[in-house]
Parts: sequence; structure tokens; C-alpha cells
Amino acid sequence: MNAWTRRVGLPTVATAATAVLLTACGAAGPEEDTAAPQGEASGDYPLTVEHQMGETEIPAAPERVLPLDSAYVDSTLALGGDVVGYTTFAEDVTSLPDYLLDSEWNTGSADEAEPVGLLWDLDPELVAATEPDLILSAEVRHGDNYEQFSEIAPTVMSETTGATWKENLELTGRALNAQEQAETLLAEYEERAAAIGAEIIEANDGESPTVSIVRFAGDEEGVRLYTPRSYIGVILEDMGLEPAPGVDTESEDIVTYHSQERLLDLDADRIFVATYDDGGADGVAEDKAEYQSSPLWGELEGEITEVDDEYWISGVGLIAAHRTLDDMAEVFGVDAQR
Repeated sequence: MNAWTRRVGLPTVATAATAVLLTACGAAGPEEDTAAPQGEASGDYPLTVEHQMGETEIPAAPERVLPLDSAYVDSTLALGGDVVGYTTFAEDVTSLPDYLLDSEWNTGSADEAEPVGLLWDLDPELVAATEPDLILSAEVRHGDNYEQFSEIAPTVMSETTGATWKENLELTGRALNAQEQAETLLAEYEERAAAIGAEIIEANDGESPTVSIVRFAGDEEGVRLYTPRSYIGVILEDMGLEPAPGVDTESEDIVTYHSQERLLDLDADRIFVATYDDGGADGVAEDKAEYQSSPLWGELEGEITEVDDEYWISGVGLIAAHRTLDDMAEVFGVDAQR
């Protein structure tokens, strides 16, 4: 059994959870952006976790985790935790993505997980009804509700998500008393990403192909082109692949926006195109069709590949990153390093 198929779950210790109704919930809209056995570590509780909002004491090993951002759903499952609820990007979503549930890097459980509302519009009663004993989120998502969440259960928050997905996995590891497991998982991922990238470069006569990550999300400013400061940008950097010439590598933003007149900025040896699923509500499909019917789109010289937005862009976690590596290996025709 190799390093990437060896997975260790997180046994849990029973603990009581008290549900307290929130008086109000809200957040910003969507943005794209191996431990010792727990039984041996149970003496470490209660433990105190430092995080973006201060310090939180966790009295016992969390048995029911409520991650309120996709990054924390991913990290909780990767570390063997029990997810009891999650937020969604659309009202008609009633289950977690298959890439999470079917992944070999998922050593946790989501059997009882129920949606608790939209990411930016939580339902207070549904949040409380999950009876969590740990809540995970980010200040950029739900910082305004930190005190209210803390009345329900110990709450831990990072500053943001996206490009900080590795730090967020480590933060989850501290909250679940699985720091060593988080470090091991990250080391395995980085080794795999580098190995796949090296094969891609070798197959390209020793030079990295240039890569651009494009996303249609219905933005008035134009189509998105992802920078190295994004989640997917971190994955490409870990693989050692070069961003396209049109990518603003100095930008502090995760994306730059490109109108139809600037479509040639997207050109690269390989152009990966993701499309946000708005359920037909915001006209993303129509916007994409309009851009792709532009004469300049036809002048792009790179090879264009459509990819799954769920994990290439929205997943922002270890499990999603591994699934993206699977796609990259397949597209470039190299070994997936499993």
C-alpha cells in the first residue's frame, strides 16, 4: 500500500451538544474563490485553539462537526471527522458533491449531513438542529455571527478560504487534535502534485507548458482568469507549471476580469475552462455562449479543456485538490501517481 492510499480515520469520543437558536445569520455572497489513535490522545482535551477570532476551548473530542464552508467540509472529511451539516451555493442542492463522498481521501462520515442554508444566508433553526459540538468557518464568510455560533458550540474560524486551504486544513487538524495527520496529508499531496508536474514537464521536452484557468460565473466585469493567489493557482504552483503570459502574477487578487475585447489574455498552451452552475438563474450559460461565439475566442491557440467547477474552483480543499490532480494527469497523459 503506497503513501497515497494509506488513510487513517479519526475515532471519536462521545460528547453532549446543546442546540441554541441563532437570532440572525448572514454572510457575504459566494467568492471563488497520520495522527495517533484518538483514544490515546483523548487526554489532550480540553484543548484551546487559537484562530482568527481569538481562542476557543474545545472540551472533548468533536463528534459532530458543522463546517460552514466547502473548504472545511473537505478538511473535516479528510481528517476522518463526522460532518453533520453544510452550506450550499444554490437552494436546490440537497447532498454533498460525489467527488467528496466517493474519494479515497475521505476517511470521515457525512451520513447524517443536512444542508443548513445558503453560504451567505444560513437558516438559524437548521444550524442549531444539527446539534454540533464544533463549528468551523471563516471570518470572511461568517465572522459577524461568531458570537452567535459560539453559543451553539465551540467555534473556530480562519481569516479566509481559497489560497489558504493548506493552512485551513492545519487549523482543522488542531481543532480535531489531528495535527500530525494534517501535516502528513499535506506532505503526501505536495509530493504527488510535484511528481505529476514533473512528468508533464518531462513529456513536454523538459519545459513547462503554460496554463490558464478560466471561469465563467456571470460577472459583468468579464470572464475570470485565476492568479497564483487562488486555490487553483496554488495547485498549479505545487505542480511546477507555468501560468499563461496573460496571468497577472503580481496581483494580490485571486482573479482578473477580461472583457470580450481582452479574450486573447486567456491564451496558453493549455486553457482549462470551468463554469459556475447557477441553475439557470443568473444567465451564466448565456454569458459563456456569447463569449465563446466571439471572433477572438476562435483565435485562441491553446488546447481548451472543460473542467468540473465543483472541485477545480469551489472545492478549496485537499480532497478536491487530489481530484484536480487526477484530471491533470489524465489530460496530459501522464501517470496519476497513486
